[in-house]
Amino acid sequence: MNHLNTPPNDATAVPGSGHEVLLDAFLDGHAEWQRWRTWSDETTHAVHESLALRAELDHEPLSAQNVNWRFAVYNSPVGERLWHASATASTPVEVVNALLLSLAAHAAEYPHLNVSGREETLAEATLPLAESGWTPTPAVSDNAARWVRWAPANTGFFLLHDTSGDRDTDSSTAWLLSGHGHGDRSTWGVTFSAATPPLALSAVAEALADSQALLRQQSARLSTVHDPQQPVPPPAPYKVPRRPR
Repeated sequence: MNHLNTPPNDATAVPGSGHEVLLDAFLDGHAEWQRWRTWSDETTHAVHESLALRAELDHEPLSAQNVNWRFAVYNSPVGERLWHASATASTPVEVVNALLLSLAAHAAEYPHLNVSGREETLAEATLPLAESGWTPTPAVSDNAARWVRWAPANTGFFLLHDTSGDRDTDSSTAWLLSGHGHGDRSTWGVTFSAATPPLALSAVAEALADSQALLRQQSARLSTVHDPQQPVPPPAPYKVPRRPR
């Protein structure tokens, strides 16, 4: 298991800048992925040669809490979208990198993967977390008993899973991986649709498994960057999304 034991670096300290460096490095290291630009210079697309796997980076997110990464897997170049994911601009680059590398390593498999039963998917996706001491508990939300929350002992990160979500729907928030900043306020988040295969979920979960090491990195960066006399106001609390009726 490849945990996050690397020292902090400048690329992960500034939301946005590290993600552009990450995308450049990913494309340079994977010739089967091509850089596409649209009519707008605000986004860059990384597209697999099969045209069935795509990643999009928004270079100008409105804030660190806005989405700047979007991922999608299709069953063919012009076929149905099978599953999708998104990440905010403040998401650690290690987490985004884990998903990119999983897409690259399993590009031939993803367009043909079918999600198995919910219990099997949950067990496989959360195995790296369970092995690292994360435990599940019912999450308090507006829709009682729908959400299960996984968290480590230090509560620095959490995984929310909508257990009542239908895997055949295109719900964009069936899975939510996030990290805390001040208290229980969420500072970043990665969401996955209900049909996301456990192979992708477990790749990102493994990147979060060593949560204490990553939390120490974030704390060290915050103490270095922010003046304690002039603290930055914390972002608004993250609210568990309501399921569309």
